[in-house]
Amino acid sequence: KPTTLLLTGLTGAGKTTLAYALERRLFDAGRQAMVLDGENLRLGISRDLGFSSVERSENLRRAAELARVANQSGLICICAFLAPSASVRELVRDTIGAERFLEVHLSAPLEVCRNRETGGMYARADSGEIPQFPGVSAPYDAPIAPDLVLPTHELDVDACVDRLVRLLESRGRI
Repeated sequence: KPTTLLLTGLTGAGKTTLAYALERRLFDAGRQAMVLDGENLRLGISRDLGFSSVERSENLRRAAELARVANQSGLICICAFLAPSASVRELVRDTIGAERFLEVHLSAPLEVCRNRETGGMYARADSGEIPQFPGVSAPYDAPIAPDLVLPTHELDVDACVDRLVRLLESRGRI
């Protein structure tokens, strides 16, 4: 059934890695799925946006609209976005529809995320080049009641994907 999974967590928590691993697993099982990744959207439809909280929210709003269209086409849409505030995640839920939305929090601690991240985002945030960077100079509101929490600092990719698949199965989405 058409569904949007929002994988949210700090930069470096593993959102993109898990999104593509889940997409592969679903494809191999004969399911139709696609990934929307915050970084990739910034190379195209969101290339006009910076990294302020307002621009981050707009990037996610655009992704939510794309996910809604994908769901209307019958696809499972896996969204990999930082999505730092509860209010923005609620906007995504409202745009997509609560009946098609699952929220997954990747709960890796900040120090683990800093060590994993290879694009220099944390260094740019530390230097002030990227203001309002969640986890550094802006808050990241961890979801209060996500559909699933994945401690990506404790589980490998396959174990995380197994849990994502079980979530989809338990909710009758696949």
